[in-house]
Amino acid sequence: MKKILAKVSTSKKLKKIESFLRENKNTVLALVTISIFVDIFFVKVSSDIVIFGTLLLYGIFIKMFQINSRRTFLLCLALLAVMFIDFLFTGTSVSTEKAAVWLVLFMALGIFQQWRENPTR
Repeated sequence: MKKILAKVSTSKKLKKIESFLRENKNTVLALVTISIFVDIFFVKVSSDIVIFGTLLLYGIFIKMFQINSRRTFLLCLALLAVMFIDFLFTGTSVSTEKAAVWLVLFMALGIFQQWRENPTR
């Protein structure tokens, strides 16, 4: 297994993908954020694969781009604002519930990320 992981990590295609992602860091993070908002407002079916896939992808980007917890909490603040405004206009709806789910999951991710950044506090 270690040999396979070593071959994958030294793959030229993987290195090209990684360098492309690093060069376009802000665009990639904007696409992840937009995909979350598209899921909240336009997709009426809830899918765990989409939710946990996006969380895993964001977790990989945290490690790859050295994203600090402040950026994750800013995303949480945006999700809270979206949830509040959506609740004011539609009441309890599918999109409000999905925004709440995204908020809770990203809040937990941000707390874990903050704990990893400052383990002594």
